[in-house]
Amino acid sequence: MKNLLIGVFVLTAVSINPVSAQIADTVYTNGKIYTVNPTQPWVEAVAIKDGKFLAVGSAEQIAAVSGNETEVIDLNGNFAMPGIGDAHLHPAMTMPRRAFCALPGSFFEPSNDDIVDALKACLKTYPADRDWVIAGGATFAAMNSETLTREFLDKLVPDRPAFIEDETGGHQMWFNTLAMKAAGIDKSFVDNPPEAFFDRTEDGDIKGVANEGAVNPFIDVLPPIDTEIRKIAIKKLADEALEKGITMYGDAYVFESDLVPYEQLHGEGDIKQHVVLYLKGNLGTAELTPVDQIQRWWDDHDLPGTRGVKLGMGGSIESISEALVDGYAPDSAAKAKDGPFPVDDAVPERNSEPVIPAKKFAQYVADLDAAGFQVIVHAIGDGTVRATLDGYEKVIRTNGGNPLRHRIDHCSLVHSDDFQRFIDLDVTCTIWPPLNAPGNYNLGAIRPVLKDETWARMYPNRSMLDAGVKLVTHTDGPAAPVWPWWGMEASLTRKNPTRPDLEPMGVDQALTVAELIEIYTINTAYSLHLDEVTGSIEKGKFADMIVLNHNLFEVSPTKIHKTEIQRTVIKGEVVYQGRLIAE
Repeated sequence: MKNLLIGVFVLTAVSINPVSAQIADTVYTNGKIYTVNPTQPWVEAVAIKDGKFLAVGSAEQIAAVSGNETEVIDLNGNFAMPGIGDAHLHPAMTMPRRAFCALPGSFFEPSNDDIVDALKACLKTYPADRDWVIAGGATFAAMNSETLTREFLDKLVPDRPAFIEDETGGHQMWFNTLAMKAAGIDKSFVDNPPEAFFDRTEDGDIKGVANEGAVNPFIDVLPPIDTEIRKIAIKKLADEALEKGITMYGDAYVFESDLVPYEQLHGEGDIKQHVVLYLKGNLGTAELTPVDQIQRWWDDHDLPGTRGVKLGMGGSIESISEALVDGYAPDSAAKAKDGPFPVDDAVPERNSEPVIPAKKFAQYVADLDAAGFQVIVHAIGDGTVRATLDGYEKVIRTNGGNPLRHRIDHCSLVHSDDFQRFIDLDVTCTIWPPLNAPGNYNLGAIRPVLKDETWARMYPNRSMLDAGVKLVTHTDGPAAPVWPWWGMEASLTRKNPTRPDLEPMGVDQALTVAELIEIYTINTAYSLHLDEVTGSIEKGKFADMIVLNHNLFEVSPTKIHKTEIQRTVIKGEVVYQGRLIAE
């Protein structure tokens, strides 16, 4: 691909009356621009005026709205397309503990040394005025037992408490001796209830890793996360998303403490993307935030986007906390012990129930709908997905439709009997492209706990799309890397982009480039209530566009994960400028 040439030129005006006609502020010309507009899918050039597309068409047509002051960018044949979306990120929930140190998660398949080296690199620049060293994102399953000790961490951080959170956001944490003392913990701590426990040495001393409820004493003594840290954390992930071409996103768990940071970032213009915030309806339990409280949260702050609420109806398949239509494999917990994500309490066979009871869930959705809040629900297993559809059904049928666009996020396993229900209820399914590839997480954690026939139905993208289900996309970052192009390649090839040695997974469920671009752009915009203003390159929409280092339709599918962004444009403003790449 040729380099992107940037300069200001004077184009010959074609039949232009400068008094009556609008003159573009900026023109991008001589490109291969894919618009995602079916009536005009490919164009050479676009003109931008006051942050919106003034004209879209041939180079000659765009020259007609160019004047002496118009900045003209020669794309030199480069590929451009609408900015992409991520319907489900976690800047507010997960990033504060990664504000100064984010460690590599399992999708990068790091080694023990990779994680230790990343932590050492963070420590070189970690702010000296912080009372604790706090980091997040570590893949504990990849680390050696000799590393995950207080003594090892004491050598790295000898002068202040250290709290290293795992990639799941708090199910496990690694700590040093000063942190243990600060939490008032010693070897006499009683691991009761069973979900609160520490890794122990042979003589019963506390080794250095807290699991589940044993994390809570440390959380209780951590320094409070102030507004400035939250702003740094949110903006850090938002800026990373700009580098990946993400021009719109949904924050899929926003708490009361995040509202002022978001309000300030929004007012100061520090987040460039179109953003929709989903306020916390529940978190892991059936306890629900009262609707009038959510209403007050919204009304008391100047927040971006439309009104939204996030609910969790399940947990994860690997921890056997998602409901499955056909249940889990016999001795599934015992099998999972051999994988990288151990599950205790082996039983012959078991299943899980949705987090929120059916009647309670349906009424809460109805109350939120009446208050004008879009509802998004975490549901991974097909049993949880079915229960969510059950809860949506009454309110959607009562309304005669789904104007608030309630949706289901993750939906990694959907029973074919429920495909038509998605269509009839106009509910979108937010697929999880990074999981469409074989890897440590899929093969070592999820596969062992599923029956063969259930595993064969995982990630049914092609089946759902062919049935007519509207698909949306997300990365769930930073739980999975904010690397949408990795996920796009995985959904296209059903192979692991960085592990070519692994056999592909469910190749009959692969999607095409054109289908994936539509899912990543206009469909995701639809799910965020943004499709009228962005998601495609059309006259009158916001000038949201990305320039890539290669043409997605022409490059080898195995190179899509290497996609780099040369330029991210939002509302006509260049918000990210990448390096120029020649291929």
